Amino acid sequence: MLKKITLLFFIVVTLSCFCSCERYGTEIEDMMIIQGIAVDKDKEGYEVTIEMLNNKQSASADSSNVGEEMTLCYSGNGETVAEALRLIINKTGNVPTYTHNKVIILSEDVAKSDITKVLDIFERDYTTQPITLVCIAKDVKAGDVLKANIGKDISKSEVLEKILNQSAISSITPETRLIDVINTVLDETACIALPTVTLQKNGETKTFFVENIAVFNYNNEISYYLGRESSENFVKLLGELKNGTLVTEDEKGAKATFIIVDGKTRYKAEVNNGIVNYNVKIKMYCDLNAYEGDRFQSIENETVDIFKKNIESDTERRLQNTYKAIQENNSFDILHFGRRLLQNDKNSYNQMKNDWQNNFKKSNINVNVEVVIRRIGEESYHE
Repeated sequence: MLKKITLLFFIVVTLSCFCSCERYGTEIEDMMIIQGIAVDKDKEGYEVTIEMLNNKQSASADSSNVGEEMTLCYSGNGETVAEALRLIINKTGNVPTYTHNKVIILSEDVAKSDITKVLDIFERDYTTQPITLVCIAKDVKAGDVLKANIGKDISKSEVLEKILNQSAISSITPETRLIDVINTVLDETACIALPTVTLQKNGETKTFFVENIAVFNYNNEISYYLGRESSENFVKLLGELKNGTLVTEDEKGAKATFIIVDGKTRYKAEVNNGIVNYNVKIKMYCDLNAYEGDRFQSIENETVDIFKKNIESDTERRLQNTYKAIQENNSFDILHFGRRLLQNDKNSYNQMKNDWQNNFKKSNINVNVEVVIRRIGEESYHE
């Protein structure tokens, strides 16, 4: 009797497993596996473009019979982003999933209004990944980024994701995942800063280029852009320094290029007479990558000391100038320095947070940079 019950149990489990595959939306060909989403403005509301996997190619043993494209693009229009997405579903007949979505690209026109209205659907949909990257399409429609010809048999969203991640690793732009944007909006004193992407011609194809940062105001609307150098300084002040390059000179003006291999940032906020003072200490570990002045000879310790002092003083000056520029441009706290004050002095933060834009504008910063030069490239030839 026990054997019969056990056999019946396994038959029921097996049948339920096989039957579940017949449900609509569980087969790969029935799914809209979204790779990237772009949002533009139109007269009525929004134009949404999605890049999805070519399911037939992915599911077929012989992909030559279902076309060369790895992904497909569809667009839809609606009064809201959610409505436009539903219309795309009607075009494809597939059930959408945002689990594999890599990027959300917003046009400049969309960014001129409160972007939380656009991002709300992605925050609420349970299949959305919080690590999905968010960026701004600059000087081009967001949909054109997903439709750009960057080569065959390639996911444009995957390429853009890799570029954005590498830009963050190289300390050119900050890491801007969906969860980071949401946390910034929920922070009473902070403003959003997003990397921008443009298209550049590369023969018959195009390439993505990420170089600077879009700064948003307290209404979550785009305000202005930071240039390339200011963007890199911003990342250092933000405390996200991971990598990068530094160029300096020796006493004769010969240029030397250093690679930043690691960076650490510490903050201390103090309030004196109603003014917030920030003491920022940045420690950078660097390796010499190229030097114009040694002709492959050993580098003297005095020259290494000159490199070190020049990098420290130059970096301190650049960071102070970037901080001042951010203050003068309507004083939007993209650096999250309000939160730094909260961590150091909660009482002062509670007194200042309601007028933080003005309090941040009046704040002072003292930057101290310490450089540790680990290697000068002599290990291979001068051991």
